[in-house]
Amino acid sequence: MNARALVLLLLLAARAGAGDPFKSSGNAELWAYGAAQDLARDSPLNPGGQVAHLADPQWTGEARVNWRLSREGAELVLRPRALATHDLDQAYLGQAFARIRLDDHLTLTAGRELLTWGPGNFRSPSNPLYFDAGRTDPLRDVAGVDLARLTWTGGPLSLMLGREQDAGHLDPAATPERVTLAKLDLRGRSTQFSAIVAAPVWGAPFFGSFAQATLGEAWLVYGEAGSGRRPQALAPDPALPGPPFLVQAPSPREATTLLGATYTLLSGQTLGLEWLHDGHGFSARGERQYFARAALAADQYLAAPAAPQAALLLAGLGQGISQAPSLLGRDYASLLWQSNLQETGRYWRLMWTANLQDRGSQVLAYGEKSLSARFTAFAALDFSLGGVETEFGWLSRASLTLGMKCFVF
Repeated sequence: MNARALVLLLLLAARAGAGDPFKSSGNAELWAYGAAQDLARDSPLNPGGQVAHLADPQWTGEARVNWRLSREGAELVLRPRALATHDLDQAYLGQAFARIRLDDHLTLTAGRELLTWGPGNFRSPSNPLYFDAGRTDPLRDVAGVDLARLTWTGGPLSLMLGREQDAGHLDPAATPERVTLAKLDLRGRSTQFSAIVAAPVWGAPFFGSFAQATLGEAWLVYGEAGSGRRPQALAPDPALPGPPFLVQAPSPREATTLLGATYTLLSGQTLGLEWLHDGHGFSARGERQYFARAALAADQYLAAPAAPQAALLLAGLGQGISQAPSLLGRDYASLLWQSNLQETGRYWRLMWTANLQDRGSQVLAYGEKSLSARFTAFAALDFSLGGVETEFGWLSRASLTLGMKCFVF
């Protein structure tokens, strides 16, 4: 987002509610953490670590600023970010948008906004922009997209019409741009239903929906669904000699469905279970062929790493990593157990995710503890249960992250 757009946001916010005083609020955090991994050196997709060049250990420093300027009927939100790693330094706007209430029912939002919705934790099938909204990674800071949208609300019904113009700081190869979206929400006392239409998403309309219901005081049950295209579809190439994989861009239309439920214990802790079927992933046979074709290319490379075709083999394996489906398989289960979110001073979560096709799984444990008013320590441990020819074990067997947060203000 350029300076001209920021000036426009400030003018829009200032024009609304003229005569009312501005109220400013915000915070700033400094993060510093390091990670060590047990890399899978015998991976068929990354033989000898020659395809995915991962530094080990890794270190990261972040500055996260969240600032809100508001007055009656308007607000301006700015969330600048700075990131430094062993090989990258960058500063960017994670979010920067103005929201103006035009009347009692109509609201205009413009700028860079994180446009997420739906109850799904593992993935969000009903969202054409944020299939992975980062909810499974407690360290990830997800950026917004550049858009303008109008929202009309009347009683239990709301309608949103928006235009997403640019992927912002997200990867444009994985985020559709120039997308028009419409969303309808119908809310009851303990229920919600939403329907989404967006076009063009990789050259075709996208259709999504989600529904949720609260049962008693402890249960939340929900479902999400989406139908559309993805940027590409990867397939193993059986022809020898030749590149290991072929790509079709965009992918054919497929459907993705998620069903889930959460239960809140008397302690405030939450248990959640989700099942997801993603038609864009490989079938069980297709996933076996994917790893078998990668293993063949890896064996050819290792047998003659100085041969003329070695670079082409590594490039083919790189394509197999970068253009693989968002989820390799089609059926997944995810189990979440986390602490009471209302507790101050500490937070923890345990998450187990399984690819039901290759029977590999991943366990993630995360915890943070306040050390003082300004400092919090955190740790994340994940490890895979499965071999190198499974989705969660092909790159790393385990990793450990240790870090600190400093709350500047």
